Amino acid sequence: AGADGNIRFWDVSSASADSTLSLSQTLTVNAEVRDMELSRPTNGKTMLTVAHGTTVSFFDLTDGPGKLLHAHKMPIHFRDEGGATLHPDGTKFVAGGSDLWVRVFDFATGEELECHKGHHGPIRCLRYAPDGKTYATGSEDGTIRIWKTDP
Repeated sequence: AGADGNIRFWDVSSASADSTLSLSQTLTVNAEVRDMELSRPTNGKTMLTVAHGTTVSFFDLTDGPGKLLHAHKMPIHFRDEGGATLHPDGTKFVAGGSDLWVRVFDFATGEELECHKGHHGPIRCLRYAPDGKTYATGSEDGTIRIWKTDP
């Protein structure tokens, strides 16, 4: 992924003796990519979650070329920090960034379900635990917080 909004997939099985790889696919989003997560929710799909600009996009990579499922506009921007993570059951996602808030959204509609404050600096990273019962956020303030998924 790059500042040009292109997410490139390289075919590592095509590597030649001089380490040249062939490009197998490119997905394009509307801004610089800040964060990506590859996951396999319990619905069996292979999902790519991408935080870029003021949007979180979800691509289904299950059957070959990525298919955009949702692109939800966020109340925050991902210019300098932040990201998003998809819940293991695929029904919601968490996003956070420069405004210090951690928000939970509905996957299908993008509706904000919860909003939490606990950091004193921008959110740098977020990830759900494999069982989905908690998620962790890391901040520029030097803290890592563990949140319950359904308080």
